[in-house]
Amino acid sequence: MDTKKKNTLTVGQFFALLLATFIMLAQIYSFGGSLARFPLGSILKFIPTTAENATMIFVPMIFGAVYSKKKVHPAEAFRYWIMAVVTLVIFYLVYFFKSPSSFTMWKLWGVFFPVLTSTSVLLAGLIFSILAQPYIYELQRKLTTKQNVLLLGLLTLVGFATSAGTLNFKYSIFGLYFILYFAWGMFLVNTPLSQKAKIWSIISGIISFFVVIIGVAGFNGVYWYQLLSGRSGGGWNRNFLNNPTSPFLFLVVLAVFLIFIKLIKSFTVREMRYLIPVVVFMQAPISKNFMLSFRFTGSAGINELLMILFMMLASLALAVLYEKYLYQVRPIRRVLIDLSKQDNLAEVIQLAWKNFTNWIKQHHVKVLTWSWFYILSFLSFLIESDNLRIQITTATDINAVIFLLGTRFFAIILTTIFLDALFSIFYFITTRYWTSTILVSVITIGWAIANKVKLNLRGEPIYPSELSEATNFKTLAPMVGNQLLIVIGIALVIVIALDIYLEVKHPIKKKGSWKRRGIWALLSLLLFLTPLRFNHDGGIIYYINRGFDNKQSFRNPERDIQINGPVLNFLNYIDLQVMNKPENYSAATIQHLNEKYSKVAAEINKTRKNDLSKQTIVFNLSESFVDPYTIPTIKIDKSAPNPVKFIQSMESRATYGNMLSAGYGGGTANMEWETLTGLNMGMFKTTLTPYVQVVPKYKYYPTIGMDFGMKSAIHPFIGSYYSRVEDYKRFKFDKFAYVGSKYKIIDQKKLGKSTYNSDFTTYANGIKQINSEKGGQFINLISIQNHMPYNNWYPNNEYMGKISGELFNSSAVKEQIATYVKGVQYTDQAVKKFIGQIDKINKPITIVFYGDHYPSILSQSYTSKYPVQMHSTRYFIYSNKYAREHGAKAKLTNKTNYVNTSDFIALMLEQTNSKVTPYQALLTEVHEKLPAITINYEGDKGFELIDQKGNKVDPKTLTSDQQALLRDYEEVQYDMTAGQAYGLKAKGFYK
Repeated sequence: MDTKKKNTLTVGQFFALLLATFIMLAQIYSFGGSLARFPLGSILKFIPTTAENATMIFVPMIFGAVYSKKKVHPAEAFRYWIMAVVTLVIFYLVYFFKSPSSFTMWKLWGVFFPVLTSTSVLLAGLIFSILAQPYIYELQRKLTTKQNVLLLGLLTLVGFATSAGTLNFKYSIFGLYFILYFAWGMFLVNTPLSQKAKIWSIISGIISFFVVIIGVAGFNGVYWYQLLSGRSGGGWNRNFLNNPTSPFLFLVVLAVFLIFIKLIKSFTVREMRYLIPVVVFMQAPISKNFMLSFRFTGSAGINELLMILFMMLASLALAVLYEKYLYQVRPIRRVLIDLSKQDNLAEVIQLAWKNFTNWIKQHHVKVLTWSWFYILSFLSFLIESDNLRIQITTATDINAVIFLLGTRFFAIILTTIFLDALFSIFYFITTRYWTSTILVSVITIGWAIANKVKLNLRGEPIYPSELSEATNFKTLAPMVGNQLLIVIGIALVIVIALDIYLEVKHPIKKKGSWKRRGIWALLSLLLFLTPLRFNHDGGIIYYINRGFDNKQSFRNPERDIQINGPVLNFLNYIDLQVMNKPENYSAATIQHLNEKYSKVAAEINKTRKNDLSKQTIVFNLSESFVDPYTIPTIKIDKSAPNPVKFIQSMESRATYGNMLSAGYGGGTANMEWETLTGLNMGMFKTTLTPYVQVVPKYKYYPTIGMDFGMKSAIHPFIGSYYSRVEDYKRFKFDKFAYVGSKYKIIDQKKLGKSTYNSDFTTYANGIKQINSEKGGQFINLISIQNHMPYNNWYPNNEYMGKISGELFNSSAVKEQIATYVKGVQYTDQAVKKFIGQIDKINKPITIVFYGDHYPSILSQSYTSKYPVQMHSTRYFIYSNKYAREHGAKAKLTNKTNYVNTSDFIALMLEQTNSKVTPYQALLTEVHEKLPAITINYEGDKGFELIDQKGNKVDPKTLTSDQQALLRDYEEVQYDMTAGQAYGLKAKGFYK
């Protein structure tokens, strides 16, 4: 099509394009809320949506008018597509560098396939319209003016009537509807209209405008009245009048079109191509976030105006560059030349298919190799599943094939990339295709099976730190089993024979010189260095890795390997960012701290008389336990009983207060790790789960349990979560009783419809263990009853309909909180029974009871408003009657209102009047002389300090002595999380 009739725009055309660009780009922002504040706001707030829908009618009509002069070749649709792709590539690159965390492969897919991924329904509609233009052109010339009006009018009415104005123009398929408006534009611009017809059309448009604006607001009011009055409000579409299918909205646009029809006629194809980047910017999924990410001034309105102007300039610059250079790029020019030789769409499709099949034939080895590596990657994922099921929550599993292909597609692709890189290295070394392919296949499947074997044996995958154990064949062989070893041996013999056969009978020589293969091998080696940056938060590699859906949670190793696959799972553990190394860290420094705190311990022990090893200590993690009355804005009707009456009564007869949790709605193992070790999550550089990422690095890990002859753990649930089975072995626990273990969980009782064992079960097993030992012991007692979800488990729940508050604004949340509160009441009753039982036992027993985190009922977004409150759970430390009679204190009062989980060891030692080790002396000093240490609740890395009133303390206000104490604590934590564990070799430091 000739686009060179004129090279300059008239003043009117120029300003019309500027105005159109401004209006289209302004629609990226949502101005409805701002307009609602003006007089008549209830009507004005719908104008932005109406304007956006009108634009989706008006733009195709303009394009139809401009492209109405003669038949348009399908190559023009390709021009639209390539302009959109290049625009999106530039747009997304800028956005990625501005906000790297925004990168996802799904977005990248949308960049290159904007129609398939519904990047812009208007763009899709214009492409569909251009492809349909030759057929519309012929049809309109065969029909009379009256027939054209009747046909287009009937289609407009039928489209509205059959959809009732409910079509959602967010998906490309609905772009087909815009062909109708494109056809209207083609017809109107070539049809002479009388002045009378124009005037009546404009009058109809004005009347329709008021019908739309007033009608939309009115029907919206009716809808909400029905909804709030309890009637059905969801059975009809209240926005049907301003839907792009609305005949009334079409009449409004028609009036505007006729007013400016002369100006529209004057535009050429060149100006329409200019609008393609504008259309892309207008509807690209990232546009709003991109434009809001820039802050030039303190005024949101000025920022928005400046960004619109900036995007207008960008659109103009792109249009000029495309016009001059884009179609001169060799591959694009070659495609356009090939397309121009075809007469119609059918021939274009035939040509595209022919070129595609030729490309497949030419590159069939590469295609088949990549296909095999993808299948291989997928198989490695499936091997880690449980009978082709993957557990996505504690209570729900799903078909592995559907889940992996539907949600982990790009994680499989990333695995495929690494397998291909490994192939490139092998191929460069061996120069043999089949040998390299089979090596990759054997390694991948073998690695997947090895991880599955370890999962079945120990509930965790293979960690990088364990590769050295592979040399210890005598130890590994019995674990693997002779039968499996024989199968592996036979399989290897078959594979070797297959390789020899294929290399001799069907040799394949991949194309490319040795230099090219060498370059690929070098790039592949560099690719294998990228996992060293996978966990470096804020880096480009970090964000690209996560963009491939490789998002390790480090909370549930079994689930992580199932959803990330054995290859990526292993790579994720290669370089864990735990803590920054302290400047003076060394074995000598740790020995110095041992000597320093030995003196502190000696001073403390002058006033302590009890031997901890002779006490019975129970650390009781109560799953998701929070005093309901401490939840922000909550109100429990006075007619409902106090669900935590007994636990609240502990305030007067036990050490009692608020525990600062390092999690919200999850992270149980982190709080458990803090209680057992005295170390603190706030000291870590990145978000991690020590049970999974830290503890496995050490053969032995010190906990409070090491001071006892007998130490055990009880959890009436699955034991494999957070690598507990294996980690408890590293803690040197003598026993771990869980559902399915060799130690039977007694009195398994579930309440109502809940799938979890009750707290009554937890404490029954606790009592059993307490009575099983005559002397002192340590018990780590973990409940499960109040774990999410909260699906109306309990019948006759007296809290249903009795809970209100500003944050409980939906029926679903109210039902969940009522279920949760009822569960908490059962916990209160179980605790009361347990305390009564231990009071009757004639040996010193102290229980440290704590809720690990808030239940995941309220949106986590509220934590920014209530950061400390929504991370504070209830705790108490109670010593039974016998313990109090033999030196234990009934209640501590100093610095007990706000404590961290890591403070429990120091608090327990003080309450039981027990002597301390140098390490425990350090913990005592940290508790007594520093504010409570916890994670940064604002989301930043590092720690936060909280005083006894729950207020944040600036670390800069710490005294020099406090800062020195904090550094000592950091040294010791680094030693046992990222360091060499020198403290274990320092005599007497931990035990």
